[in-house]
Amino acid sequence: MKAATALDKPSPRNSEAEQAILGTILIDNKALSIATKVISSGDFFSSTNQKIFRRMIQMQESGNPIDIVTLNDALQASNELRDAQEVAYIAQLADNFPRVANVEHYAQIVRRAAALRRIARAAEKLMNDALTNGADLGALQHRMRELATQDPPITGIGANGHLSYGLMDFLKAEFPSPEHLIEVANEKGESIAGLIPANLNSMIFSMPHHLKSYFTTSLALACTTAGIKFGKLLVKKPVRTLLIQMEDFPGQLQWRMRQLVPYIDIDPKNICILPRCDHNGNKIDVTLPSAQSVSVLKREIEDFGADLVIFDVLRRIVNVDLNSQKDSAEFLEQLDGFHYCSTNPHLMLVHHENRKEADIMYASAGSFNLPGWATVMIQFKRKREEQGISHVEVEVDNKVAQSPEPMRMVLDLKSETPVRLENLEESAGLQELRDALGADWTLRDMAEAMNLPKSTSQRRLKKFMAAGIVEKVSGGKRGRQGGLARFKFVGEGE
Repeated sequence: MKAATALDKPSPRNSEAEQAILGTILIDNKALSIATKVISSGDFFSSTNQKIFRRMIQMQESGNPIDIVTLNDALQASNELRDAQEVAYIAQLADNFPRVANVEHYAQIVRRAAALRRIARAAEKLMNDALTNGADLGALQHRMRELATQDPPITGIGANGHLSYGLMDFLKAEFPSPEHLIEVANEKGESIAGLIPANLNSMIFSMPHHLKSYFTTSLALACTTAGIKFGKLLVKKPVRTLLIQMEDFPGQLQWRMRQLVPYIDIDPKNICILPRCDHNGNKIDVTLPSAQSVSVLKREIEDFGADLVIFDVLRRIVNVDLNSQKDSAEFLEQLDGFHYCSTNPHLMLVHHENRKEADIMYASAGSFNLPGWATVMIQFKRKREEQGISHVEVEVDNKVAQSPEPMRMVLDLKSETPVRLENLEESAGLQELRDALGADWTLRDMAEAMNLPKSTSQRRLKKFMAAGIVEKVSGGKRGRQGGLARFKFVGEGE
C-alpha cells in the first residue's frame, strides 16, 4: 500500500484564527502592530486573507485608518477585489469577530500552522531529492539541519512583519558590520580595513609569477594563530585553512613551506594541505564541476572544519569554458555549494589575468561573472626584483567593508621576515617620474610613464597634489583618455 505523502493530506491551517486577526484589526487598528510582530502576510493559508493583511500593512504605513470602507476602497484602487463575494467576505469579518482580546495568541496559531506547512513541503522535496541518482549527501544533510529553523522570528524585520523595509525604517536601521577573518591593521595594530570576510568569496589574480602562491601559502600558515601577520594583517582568532594547491608540484610547495615555517608563528592543527599528487606520485583529481570531485572536497571541508578554503590555481581545478557566461555561472553556482558545509567557509580562488596592468575589475581572465562572484578582489601587479628581493604591488577591492590602501608585498627569503607587507610609497621613483614627464604633462602622460591604469593614476595624482608635490598648470576639457588638464611638479619651471 502506498504511503501517504504531504500532498495526500490537508495542509495545516486555522481559518478561524486568520479571520479573527483580520476582524480585530478592522475594529482596533492597534492590533495590526501586535500581529506583525508575530506573522507576515505569507503566513496566512488563504490567499484572500494574505491580500487583505498585506493591504492593511500598506495602509498603516501610509498613515491611513483601516475600516471596512477604506479597506474596500484600497483593494479596489489596486484591482485586488475580484468580485462581490470578496466584498461580502470583508464585511462579515468585523461582524463575526467584533473584538479578540488576545490577537497575539491567534497570530501564534497562524504562525505555527504556516511553519508546519513549510516543514511539510521542505521534507517532501528532501525525500524526493534523496531518492534521485547522484544525490548530494552533504547538501541534503545541510537542508535537514535547516528544517529545524523553518519558523524564523518575524520581530524586527523591516519593523512591519515583512522582509522588506519602509524607507524611513531602513534609513534608521543599524546593521552589523560583516565579520572578517583577516583585516588590515595600522602601525598601532588597530583594524583599519577588511581583507577576508567570513563566509564569503574572494579572488586573487595577477599575471604569472607575481607571487600569488607565495602569498596564499604564507597566509595559510600565518592565519593559524592570532596576531599581527606580515607587519600589516590582523588575525583576531585562529583560522582553520584548507589549502588546495594544484599549481605547483608537492616538492616545490614543500620547499616553499620549509623556507617560511621557521619565521611564522604556526599552529599545525589549523592547516590542512591537499596537494597535486600523493607521496607515491599518484595524481589527486579534484577537477570541478564533476560530482565526484565536489563530494570529495565537501568531505574534506567538513572533516577538517575549514573556515577558509584556498583553491590555487583555478585553471587546474576547473574544466569548463570560463569565458562562457553560461558555463562560468553554472560553475560558480556549484562552487557556492561549498558554503553549505557546516562551517560555511570563505572561498578564495587564485586566478590569472588576461590583460597586463588592466584595472582591478577588468583584469581577471574569463567571464565578468568571476569578479561579480567575488566579494573581495585582490590584484598583484608591477613586480620588480632588486638584488634577489622581489616586490609586487597589491590592490584590494572589498565590497562589504573599507578597502585598504594599495600595499607592497616584499619576498626576501634571506631575511627573518621572508614575507612582509608595507605601505606603498606613492612617491617611490619620484625623480625618475620627473625626468620622464618633463616640464608639464597630462594625466594620460603620467599613466603611461608609470605603466598604470587610469583609475590608479588618478588616485596617485590626487595624493601628489595633496602632499604639495604636484600642482595644476592649466585646466582643460575632459578627453576620452583622462582629461586635458596639465600639471607640473612643484619647484619646476620657476
